[in-house]
Amino acid sequence: MTVAEIRATMIEGDDTLGGYLVPEDVRLDMIERLPGLTAVRPRANVITTSRDRVSFPRVTGGDSQYVGAVRVTWVDETPAGTEAATNATFGQVAIPIHTVMAHIDLSRNLLEDSAIDLGSYLGGEMTSASAIDEDAKFLASAGAGTPQGVLVNNTTGGPNDADVTTVATGAAAALTADGIIKMPFGLSSQYRQSASLAWVMAKGTLQEVSLLKDGQGRYLYGEISSPLTGMPQPVIKGYPVAESESMPAVAANTYPIILADWRGYMIADRIGMSMERISDATLAKKNLISFVMRRRLGGQVTHPFRFVVQKVAVS
Repeated sequence: MTVAEIRATMIEGDDTLGGYLVPEDVRLDMIERLPGLTAVRPRANVITTSRDRVSFPRVTGGDSQYVGAVRVTWVDETPAGTEAATNATFGQVAIPIHTVMAHIDLSRNLLEDSAIDLGSYLGGEMTSASAIDEDAKFLASAGAGTPQGVLVNNTTGGPNDADVTTVATGAAAALTADGIIKMPFGLSSQYRQSASLAWVMAKGTLQEVSLLKDGQGRYLYGEISSPLTGMPQPVIKGYPVAESESMPAVAANTYPIILADWRGYMIADRIGMSMERISDATLAKKNLISFVMRRRLGGQVTHPFRFVVQKVAVS
């Protein structure tokens, strides 16, 4: 056999003819997607609690000007005894605490032989999944066993709280410039000054807003540059935009946009995320290790007058 024949015969593509002599270059960097952006927790009012329910007294009887039900009366020099009578009125907001969990079972062999620290990796995965899931619930959930969202669901469900203002687009199945411009005026002037005021919408909705034009074909959407990064930041009517794919898409009778002073949403954390590595007799017999994630928290709109939502409808 000639040298040329030997070279032609021994190839990497066949393990028995040389492939075993060429080890794979296995890198420890995982190929994975970036987690989606979250909108609510960075802007909301977040508290911690040691109980399974958090209650707040709520002043009632207020409007766009008055805090509560107390009013004054102008009287003459000798008013009647009850002429200037007024009362403060109150209600209560209660936020129940819920439990969220996830678990992953791994073979002991995989855990022992893996080139990466699977425990740390799974902890990061569960943290990311939990953050995205809670954001989805804060935005759109009826609240049955979960935090109560601003919206009932992410299809055609309106606000959970009837006191949240709804502004129609003025078109049956599309966004309009008029509908967007009207939204900030669904909030009283004192809330339009808040540093926490921000829009939340999905990527596709922001694209539709970006494509709105005036009668001369000029785009109405604008951007500003961040003073820290110099990168363009989405801004509508002077208020920043946060994207969340948990928001409804634009379609007839959906609610695809929220504009809010997000301090009006309360998040109550009972137990932060815990990650337990569990091995019991049952798992050991199956050659398994279980990683269990657990959290306890609640969430709810506590100040509905700080929220306005857009409904895709004529009126």
